[in-house]
Amino acid sequence: MPDRAIFLPDLSRLVIADLHLGKGGAFRTSGLAIPTGGTRDDLSRLARLVVQTGCRELLVLGDFLHGRPQPGADSAWNTFRTAIPDVAIRVVAGNHDRALRAHDYGIDLVADPWLDGTLAYAHIGAPEPPAGAGFTLSGHLHPVAKLPGLSRVPLFWLQPHALVLPAFSGFTGGYPVPTRSLTGWASDGRTLVPLGSPRHPANARNAVGGEHSAGDTII
Repeated sequence: MPDRAIFLPDLSRLVIADLHLGKGGAFRTSGLAIPTGGTRDDLSRLARLVVQTGCRELLVLGDFLHGRPQPGADSAWNTFRTAIPDVAIRVVAGNHDRALRAHDYGIDLVADPWLDGTLAYAHIGAPEPPAGAGFTLSGHLHPVAKLPGLSRVPLFWLQPHALVLPAFSGFTGGYPVPTRSLTGWASDGRTLVPLGSPRHPANARNAVGGEHSAGDTII
C-alpha cells in the first residue's frame, strides 16, 4: 500500500515495520528541538489504514518503540488501541524494543522470526527464509530510493526470497538502496512505482542481513 504498509487480504492482516513510537519525545528529552505531533500523525495514518482495510490483525515488524516509553506517545497509543479493541496486534520485537512490555500496550509479542504458513516475519531479515518458510517480510533497514527529479522516497525492497518494508514512521532516517539493487516499489505516499526485478540473493546478502555500512543514516 502507498502509505508504507502491506495488506494480506486472505489473512486480514495489515503489516508495518518500524513504528518507532515516541521517537520525537525521546529526542526532546535529550534536548533536541524536535517538533511535536509526529507520533500522533503516524497513528492517524495507521488508524486510516485499519479502517480502509477492515483488518482483523495488525502486525508490527520490530521497533514498535524507539526507546524508553514516552508519556505523550503512550497516551496517543492508548487512544488508538481503545478505538480498535477487536483488532489483534502482534509485534516482533526489534532492537529498539528493549523496554517494551506487551501488557502495557495491549499487544502480543511473537518470536523473531515468526512463522505463519509459508511466510516468515522478522525484524532483521535474511537472504534465505528460515526452514519451513518460503518468503520473509522484514523491516529494520528503512530502505529508501532516490529517483530522478524526486527526493528520497520510501521503498518496499524486493529480493528473491524477501521483502524489506520501509519504516512506517515519518520521522526516521533511511538506508539509500544502491541503484543497481533498486527492486520493488517506491512510494510517494499516494502511488507505488515498480522498480526492476530481483536477480540473485547475493545482491541482497549484506543489506537484507542487517549489516550497515559507513554512511548509513538509520537512527
